[in-house]
Amino acid sequence: MIRYVVLFILSSLLGFGFTSCNESKEIQAEEAFESHPIEVSVKKNTLGKYSLELYLPKDFGFQIEAPHRIFLSGTEGLKVTSADLKLTGPTHPKKPEYFEYVKPLTFQVEGKGKLQMEGKLFYCNFVKNICIPAKISKSFVI
Repeated sequence: MIRYVVLFILSSLLGFGFTSCNESKEIQAEEAFESHPIEVSVKKNTLGKYSLELYLPKDFGFQIEAPHRIFLSGTEGLKVTSADLKLTGPTHPKKPEYFEYVKPLTFQVEGKGKLQMEGKLFYCNFVKNICIPAKISKSFVI
C-alpha cells in the first residue's frame, strides 16, 4: 500500500513538472511572435495619398500564399478613406514561394492626425529555414 502512495506522489510531481515546462514554451513562443525584423515606413505621394512600405533584411522573404492581414485606422482627426493593402511583388528568384520584395501599399486619408497600423505578416528566414508570423502595431503622425 505504501508503494502505491509513493508511486502516486511521484507521478503527480512529474505531471506538474511537465505542465510547467509546456507553459514556459508558450511564453517563449509569444515573445518571439512580438519581435520581428520587418521595418515599416510611410511616405507621402501627393496631397492625401500615401504609401506604406514594408522591408525585410537580406535572406528573408514574405510568404506569397500566407493570410497576411493589415488594418489602417486614423485617430485625432485623421480618416482613412481608401486603402489597397494586398501584398504584391515579384517572386524570389531562388525561392518561388516568397516575394523578392513587396511593392508599396497605397492608401488615402483626409485630415491630419495619427495613422495606426495593425497587422499580422508571415515572413521566412532563409538561413534558419523557419517561417514566423509577425504581429505589427505601429503609429505614424500624418
